[in-house]
Amino acid sequence: MVIEHVAGDLTCTVEAETPLSEMQHTLAGAGQMLALDPPDDGTLTVGALFDAGVFGPRAHRYGLPRDIVLGVRLRLHDGTAVRGGGKVVKNVAGYDLPKLVTGARGKLGELLELTLRLHPLPSATATVVAPLRDPTVLERMMPACVDTDGERLLVRFESRAAAVLAAQAAAALGDAAQIVADDEELWEEHRRRQAGLELHRCLPADGPRVLAELRGAGATRVTGRWARGWLFADVPAPAVQETGLDRRVLARFGA
Repeated sequence: MVIEHVAGDLTCTVEAETPLSEMQHTLAGAGQMLALDPPDDGTLTVGALFDAGVFGPRAHRYGLPRDIVLGVRLRLHDGTAVRGGGKVVKNVAGYDLPKLVTGARGKLGELLELTLRLHPLPSATATVVAPLRDPTVLERMMPACVDTDGERLLVRFESRAAAVLAAQAAAALGDAAQIVADDEELWEEHRRRQAGLELHRCLPADGPRVLAELRGAGATRVTGRWARGWLFADVPAPAVQETGLDRRVLARFGA
């Protein structure tokens, strides 16, 4: 793995077969992180993460895998190795190949190497646990995570001011809100809860309605990014309809 400063951003280039946990451990030694925290039992590789487009609670602030990938080296199904993207955030003319292959689940080829944007490890964290409610009151505080476990609102702050911001958020969320200062175990358990669940997307404002519908459909586990409308549940997600562009790209480059 190679870490570089490029045009003001810190990036790394890593082989796709590298375990995510190994990469995060190495980055932590440099005070950095890959701001993606999906469920990981220790076997998830960086390539599998981007191939499936999986993500965890930090996606609220830092975005999805498509927002973090800068460049890829890819083996197409005819055996041709190609590169796309580069090492800076704004470097693409035409269609963005790294974003195209992220989440494609191998339909366009095998990921071999990725160049990724990094973020500094937070110097402190604090979490507010409160009854489920509209999270828009928290927007000005810029939380790192705004999640739900299906019953509660989980709001994490990651900065030097984490404790102060958590206190402000707790005051805004009402008397029932509680602050958890030593919160890593809480979030590790929360990430594990997402494992094996299917993604259901909705508008953020529709979250309460979709949550009720999921429960009505028999869901016993619901979790996800409450302020983004990305909910995971143990009931099947609606099938994604292929567009005309999807079909043309698969016909040209797919298996």
